[in-house]
Amino acid sequence: MVIESAIGAIARDGFCLVEGVLPGDELPEIRRQVVAAQAAHSAQSEAQKQATRARGHRVGARGVGSMRQIINATQAFAPYLADPRILDIVKACFGSWPRISCTDCVINEPGNERGYWHADWPYNGTNASHVAAPYPYVLMHLSTIWMLSDFTQDNGATWILPGSHRQRENPSAGTMIGVDCDRPLPGQMQVEGQAGSVLLYDSRLWHAVAANTSESSRVALLVRYAPWWLNLNPAHPGTPEYQMMVEETGGKNYEVPPLRREVFDALPPAVQVLYRHWVHP
Repeated sequence: MVIESAIGAIARDGFCLVEGVLPGDELPEIRRQVVAAQAAHSAQSEAQKQATRARGHRVGARGVGSMRQIINATQAFAPYLADPRILDIVKACFGSWPRISCTDCVINEPGNERGYWHADWPYNGTNASHVAAPYPYVLMHLSTIWMLSDFTQDNGATWILPGSHRQRENPSAGTMIGVDCDRPLPGQMQVEGQAGSVLLYDSRLWHAVAANTSESSRVALLVRYAPWWLNLNPAHPGTPEYQMMVEETGGKNYEVPPLRREVFDALPPAVQVLYRHWVHP
C-alpha cells in the first residue's frame, strides 16, 4: 500500500491494512514466544484485572489474555516495529521523531466475551487520564494491531465502526445519548486479514473485542505510535501526572511499564529510537 493511499484511508475511514509485514517463515516462532510469555504472565495479569474490577472499574473482556510491554519478555518481533511500510505511514501522520507508547499482546481465547465499544488511550473515557470530549479535530495517536494469527469472523477479528474517528466523542464513558457501548452498531465490520498483516487506525476509531467462536486462540500484538509532543507521562507510574490524575482520584488507567535497560540495549538502533523515552533508569 502506497503512503498516499494509506493516509487517505486513515483520514476517510479511520484505518488501513498493510499486508505481509511479518515474514511467514518467522511467524510461527514469533507467535510461539508471544503466547509463552503471556501464559507465564497470565496469573498476574488476571489478578490485576480482578483487582481493578473490584474497585468498580471496567477493564477488558473476559477470556482475553493480555500482557503489557511484552517486548520485555520477547523481542522476536522487535526488528519489524521500524519497518518502513509502517514507520513511513506513522511519519506521514506525525512528522519526524515518532515514539512507541505501548507494546502489548492480546489473545482472544476460544469462547471469550465480546468487548465494549471504545477508543484507545488517550480517548478511552473509562481511564482516569483521557482527552475530554469534544475532541479536537487532530490525530494524536496511531494504534496498530499486528496479526500473529489469521483474523477471521470466527476467531475474533476486531470489530470497528468505519468513520467513527470523526466523532467528537466515543461510547466508552456511557455518556452518549442513544448509543449503548455493549450493543452492535449499524455499519460495524470485522477487520479480517492474514497473519503477518498490520491494521493501522486512528486511536479515536470506535472498536471492540470480538467473540472467538473457533477452537483456536487468536493472537495479536497491540503497538501504538505517538508524536513527540504527546505527553505519555499519565500512563507511566511514578510521574507527577500519574499521581495527580490516577492515584489522587482513585481511578484506573492504561499503565505502561518501562523497558528494562538490557532489553533496550539489545534492540536494533532503528527500534531503540522509538523506545528511548521509555527505558528504566
